Amino acid sequence: MHTRNFLPFLTSLASASVARRTIESDAHLYVYGVGINGFSVYSDSNLMAVIADNDTAVANGLKNTTWSIDTTGSAPWNVTITNSTETGQFYILHDSADHQGAGFNKTAPTGAATTGFVLYGSTVEYSTGTTYESQFYARNSSNNIWNLMWNTDASTLDDGVPVVLKTIAPRLPPIATTTSV
Repeated sequence: MHTRNFLPFLTSLASASVARRTIESDAHLYVYGVGINGFSVYSDSNLMAVIADNDTAVANGLKNTTWSIDTTGSAPWNVTITNSTETGQFYILHDSADHQGAGFNKTAPTGAATTGFVLYGSTVEYSTGTTYESQFYARNSSNNIWNLMWNTDASTLDDGVPVVLKTIAPRLPPIATTTSV
């Protein structure tokens, strides 16, 4: 008789402690910052994350990326490189003394973080377990191609601009209409 009375309580308690893992497949990431208004994240030939507008990406042979995002931060974010057999896991070097580029290698460099990425709304954050960090920046390398970097110590950088990564594509500018009088 007591088991029956406690069963609804135990069932709700057990289900409350189970975190639901959400995977967003076929996602795209867009970058926003000064001079960068919703550019996509691409892969260069070294599987490094780069940022460019579409025309620049096509002209320079950059590859589109499609993301499989675990919104809880417990699993790596898998990245598929379009028109390629390459796949990898997104990583940053968050403990490095130097500012390092983000990338997509199958085997991430020593000390790289491949888990801990979460979505705070539509913004990509890195969870340290106690705080959310967004210390991404873009370093203009050449030909309007920006390297996606992780700013380890949140210092002011002369060679880059702070950026935010989002899952929301930029809005198209309004179309001007003319009326004849």
